[in-house]
Amino acid sequence: MQNFPLPSRIGSAKSGLLALLAVAVIVSSGWLIVSSRSADAATTEPLPTASQEPSPTATPSAVPTPLDTRPPKPATRTKKAKRVPAYPSDLKHAGMKRVVYDKALMTVWLINAADEVVARFPVVGRWDRPAAGVYKVFSKSKKAFNPNSKVTFNHMVRFTYGPDTKSPIGLHAIPRYYDGTMMHSVKQLGLPIASGGCVRLSEEAAKAVYKFARVGTKVVVLPSP
Repeated sequence: MQNFPLPSRIGSAKSGLLALLAVAVIVSSGWLIVSSRSADAATTEPLPTASQEPSPTATPSAVPTPLDTRPPKPATRTKKAKRVPAYPSDLKHAGMKRVVYDKALMTVWLINAADEVVARFPVVGRWDRPAAGVYKVFSKSKKAFNPNSKVTFNHMVRFTYGPDTKSPIGLHAIPRYYDGTMMHSVKQLGLPIASGGCVRLSEEAAKAVYKFARVGTKVVVLPSP
């Protein structure tokens, strides 16, 4: 029987123990050593972790709600119109620069010669005047007043006359009494609550209409409900 020196056996045992400890440390750290033909050819692969699991399938996006195809609902004295279209229903006047006033919807559109909507505004007016038809702007005033009602108003664009008083009817800003109080609020724009025949807009909208409409520009008034 051949005897081996004791130190070499102890050294081999120590080397094996150290190797096992190294594997345990490496495995616990998330890496697995895969040996092939030699230690020089060893490769490393990461152990699967929770963050590396395949992500769940994304939830499909919601189906878009179809457009509301119901016709517009006219305004009442207490409720504004609903589903006001982006473009007015005056197709027979296509191809001309114009202001379109829909008395049923209490809305004014500014349309350029290319049939593009330049702007759209809610207004306060009345159903029975002016009558439906095609008019032309005949005069403009940046400031105007009505001594009978004791009010002033800005950016007046006149296009017809009242049926009884023969006073000019036009588009202008909400009237203000001589003390500066507004005849009605901006929040009421969109309601047919006017006592006169003019079409009232906010200050900003009236200014835009005044700039857009020149003398001779057509004003199309659509029927009341």
